[in-house]
Amino acid sequence: MCAVFATLTANAQYKYSARAMFYGGKILPLSKNLEQTAKGAVFGGEVDFEFQPTGEKEWEHIWNFPTWGIGVVGLDFGNPQILGQALAIYPYLLVPAVKGNVFNLNFKFGAGMSFITKRWNSCDTLNGINAATANSTIGSIANIYLNAGVNFEFACTDNFSITADLGYSHMSNGSILQPNGGLNILYGQIGAKYYFGHAPYTNFYKNPAFELPYDFCANITASGGLRELYYKDNKIYPVASLHAGLTFKIANWYALGAGIDAFYDGVFDKRDLNDNSFKSKSFVRYYLPENQLENKFRGGISINNEFIIGKVTALFDWGVYVYNPLKNYENPVLVNGKYEKSPSKPMFYKYNIDNEDGWNYFRLGIRYRIWDNIFISAAVKTHLQKAEMIEFGVGYLLPFAKNNKYGSTSKNPKGYYLFHFTEQEATEYPTEWQLKKKR
Repeated sequence: MCAVFATLTANAQYKYSARAMFYGGKILPLSKNLEQTAKGAVFGGEVDFEFQPTGEKEWEHIWNFPTWGIGVVGLDFGNPQILGQALAIYPYLLVPAVKGNVFNLNFKFGAGMSFITKRWNSCDTLNGINAATANSTIGSIANIYLNAGVNFEFACTDNFSITADLGYSHMSNGSILQPNGGLNILYGQIGAKYYFGHAPYTNFYKNPAFELPYDFCANITASGGLRELYYKDNKIYPVASLHAGLTFKIANWYALGAGIDAFYDGVFDKRDLNDNSFKSKSFVRYYLPENQLENKFRGGISINNEFIIGKVTALFDWGVYVYNPLKNYENPVLVNGKYEKSPSKPMFYKYNIDNEDGWNYFRLGIRYRIWDNIFISAAVKTHLQKAEMIEFGVGYLLPFAKNNKYGSTSKNPKGYYLFHFTEQEATEYPTEWQLKKKR
């Protein structure tokens, strides 16, 4: 019956849609604390409001006419006394992988904010809750929310369909407040979707003129933030970073390149473990016998991946430290009853992420171009699954395009010129896309 209705009305188009889904999942026990506290299943529900593509925007053509939406999800973590509940609000993108009259398959990517009812300070350790099994996973009410997965849709009528999701979600505060083990959930959803609001026109002819307006692009980003090392001392430290990179267009939606990074972290201060006044595992991780400025800096080289969605760019970087004075202090060894730094380590070495940061790092972030070549950004820097800091930054793009490729009037057609987005010129030839829009 669903297939019959969908085939008869497949050509109808709508501007908006709404969907409601049941949510079920399981917290991944990535820490000893979660092995004790996350024993129940995660249940909840989600309501989404979605905007259907019309073909008016360039990025819609490049991304195969995706749907973007705003989701609100409420969850119970299966342990109300310790882990509590969460409410998350996040924008997301559904990128088509399979399109049909009856069945659609989409990749889903989203990022937003989550708010959690229980955290470390909510635990009453004086009245029966053992600190070892309390909520040492989350130290803040407000946290980031990351979501990735696949979406399935089965059409029943012109404006009604059955929908399901399989995915992964993450909640943490990027070490702004401790403890910050983070919650990682594998989940499944099933529900219904309703389309409404007829679109005035739709245009699903891909415009060949919609391309990245440059061939390669340099960028520089300056970022800063705050970080806490230990939840009991209530000390907040400044963090900062400087990134310079160069990426090359691989596809109209993807650029690949490399960069250099410099990091400053105020956490790397003098911390003498030999006086036995500190028992924190975090203090052992960042043991320093002296307070020296050079110990607060680290530098690295990175591979940069950029996924471009109009003015928004999703970032994923993987880097290797080339300057890291901390690597021989992390995970110190006991010698004659006193802590000393570990023996000299090479650039690449085997390590335990629970004890030290290691020789590589990751950055997951988002960049938004606010005007011309100026952008703002937010990113999470991690060592594997351990978040180190959240960076809020501002930067400048230096894109270069070939002369005459995008309508430039330069007399040197073989050279490159610095491109400004505010100076982008329209194409001079009619396309099938433009003709379709005029009909």
